[in-house]
Amino acid sequence: MKWNGTFEELPIGEIESCVHHVDGAAIDAFANAIRSFNPIHMDREWTRAHTHYPDRIAHGVMTTALMSPAITSFCTRWRIRTALVSTSSKYVQPVIAGDTVTTTLTLVEKIHERQRFVLKAESRNQHGEVVMVGEAVEQVLGP
Repeated sequence: MKWNGTFEELPIGEIESCVHHVDGAAIDAFANAIRSFNPIHMDREWTRAHTHYPDRIAHGVMTTALMSPAITSFCTRWRIRTALVSTSSKYVQPVIAGDTVTTTLTLVEKIHERQRFVLKAESRNQHGEVVMVGEAVEQVLGP
């Protein structure tokens, strides 16, 4: 692929989505990667006994991380290279082991003087319920 897209070509309102099945193996892999083993994430029986959740829940930052493949797809489609500057997330409700999460990004702002753009994020589970809202800011890099 030639990385010859430009900041100017990026259209406000452009959308990118990715779908992920968040099962126990994915939660385990994420927990091991970040070394975070709270029983609410790791132990189904503990979670059922001590919370109202039917199964363990994904780490909030795992839900945020699901933005990354959508950002990569967006940048690949527009043939630009970027570096992540920041993210923000609000967790509306937990992602339960077994959920399928669709993360949708929308290009909402271009910051011309800095060659940056802002993507609004929304993640929904398989029931259409919002589980996370947030944003990502990307810095456009050279070709």
